[in-house]
Amino acid sequence: MSRVIKVKYLLIAGLFTFITYFAVQSYVVHEYTFMTELDRLIPFMPEFVWIYHSIWFVIAATMMLLVKSRFLFLNIIWASLLATAIVHICYLLFPSFYPRPEFIAETLSERLLQVSYDVDKGGSNTFPSGHVAYAWLLYFGIVHSEIIKKIYGLRRLYLLWAIGISISTLVIKVHYVVDVFGGLAVAILCFFLMKLILKKIGVAEKNEEYNNQQKTIKKEV
Repeated sequence: MSRVIKVKYLLIAGLFTFITYFAVQSYVVHEYTFMTELDRLIPFMPEFVWIYHSIWFVIAATMMLLVKSRFLFLNIIWASLLATAIVHICYLLFPSFYPRPEFIAETLSERLLQVSYDVDKGGSNTFPSGHVAYAWLLYFGIVHSEIIKKIYGLRRLYLLWAIGISISTLVIKVHYVVDVFGGLAVAILCFFLMKLILKKIGVAEKNEEYNNQQKTIKKEV
């Protein structure tokens, strides 16, 4: 799959995600809170905002550089779109909110977090967590990449990153614990369901990078 086509897919997916997110945000009113004693015990750590916002850069870089298989690329993209639809429908059905902690933005991390709060008006749209869903979707997909399999430790790095994204949503106080588990459930459902659908409609499950390497070997022989 060419880089131009990849960019088109990523732009369309990104626009769909952001447009529908802010459309839902402007429509819903706060009705539910999923605060538990465990949520109250989780410390407030603004420094994790950098991990939280790394998601869009990591997704774009990974999809462009490490995902070579057309099947895998489409699997992740379409699963992400399905996840977006499910998450946003949940926001409409269960319009929850997270009460923002009061703090004085002094450090760079705190200022970035304050901007994030201002953009995400009112602390709405919590269940399930879209960040968690996208992070785990990427992890489920990237473990099938031939490049990942060849570089020692990279799979573990992506696993730690997905865990880090999940933790960041809790410690910067934008999601509840139940939101994290909800996001993980959405990721599992969407990735494996879309994988099954792509197989059913006849999209070949092959790795283009591997096939090209095999052709090169045959020519040399």
